[in-house]
Amino acid sequence: MNLSKFIPVDLRIKFKICLMVHKCLNDAAPSYLTELVQRETPNPDHDIRYDETKLKMDLKNHYTSTKRAFQAIGPTWWNELPKSLREVENEGTFTSLLKTHLFSVAYE
Repeated sequence: MNLSKFIPVDLRIKFKICLMVHKCLNDAAPSYLTELVQRETPNPDHDIRYDETKLKMDLKNHYTSTKRAFQAIGPTWWNELPKSLREVENEGTFTSLLKTHLFSVAYE
C-alpha cells in the first residue's frame, strides 16, 4: 500500500472545512452556514492591505469552544490558503487544487 496517496486526518478535516467555506462563498451551501462566513470589507485607512479574497472573523467571546466553531476556524484556515487558490470559483477545480496543496503541506 502506497501511503503517499493518503492525507493525514488533521488535513482531511481542514480539506472539508475549506471546501465548505468555498461552497458558502459561492452560494452552494445551506443558508445557516453561509450567514457565518463574511468577506473582509475595505478599511479606508488601510486600503493597501485590503484583500478581497480574505474572510473576517467575528468572535463574540474568547472561549476555546468558540475558536473551534465553524465561523472561527473556517475563515482562519481559508485565509491561510494561497491567494491563487482562494480566487478559484469552480468547485471541481478548487477541490483538485486544494488536495494538491494539502498533499504538498503534508509531505514536504
